Amino acid sequence: MCGGIVGILSSENANTPKQAAHGLANSLSYNAGRILSYSFIGLLAGAIGQWALSPLDTEVLVYFSRLLTAFFMLAFGFYLLGWLTILAFLERVGHRLWKHISPLSRRVLPLQNKRSAFYLGLIWGWLPCGLVYSALAWSLASANAVNGALIMLSFGLGTLPMLLAMGVASKKLVQLRNSLAIRRLAGGLIIGFALINLIAPSSLQHALH
Repeated sequence: MCGGIVGILSSENANTPKQAAHGLANSLSYNAGRILSYSFIGLLAGAIGQWALSPLDTEVLVYFSRLLTAFFMLAFGFYLLGWLTILAFLERVGHRLWKHISPLSRRVLPLQNKRSAFYLGLIWGWLPCGLVYSALAWSLASANAVNGALIMLSFGLGTLPMLLAMGVASKKLVQLRNSLAIRRLAGGLIIGFALINLIAPSSLQHALH
């Protein structure tokens, strides 16, 4: 979602060390805005979960949270494999909101400074993305506004190294990301993590009994 944008911010006119440093500063500012938007969205999702799920018993809430997060991890894994389109459907739903937000980006383009890049990051943090929706499921399932924000903050920070790397070597990494073998490997790993998330806690509880 964001790799192409970061690549433009980092590599545009990066013919000298000074221009390259300027591009990196723009990328950092952009990512700061993006992560701040993620955290705010996580806050909203956690608050919704807190309102909707708080009546549930603690054990039921934990079980439901595990199922919800595992479901979205499975959905994203199959999405990468091209076998399931539920996240694509959610992205299409998100585009309805994006249509109202995206025109704001025209006010900060072309980028003049780090502040413009930061504002662009704030806007593009709302871009519909299956991976973001998968992470948001954790925020929703946390049933806590603060925890929801922290989950998305952690998610945003976790994506930062790769996006900064894509800014430095965007063309090669975009080609690598689009590789069918890489997508299958990533999808398989995520599906494996989802299954572990479902099976391991149940096995541990059975062992304790």
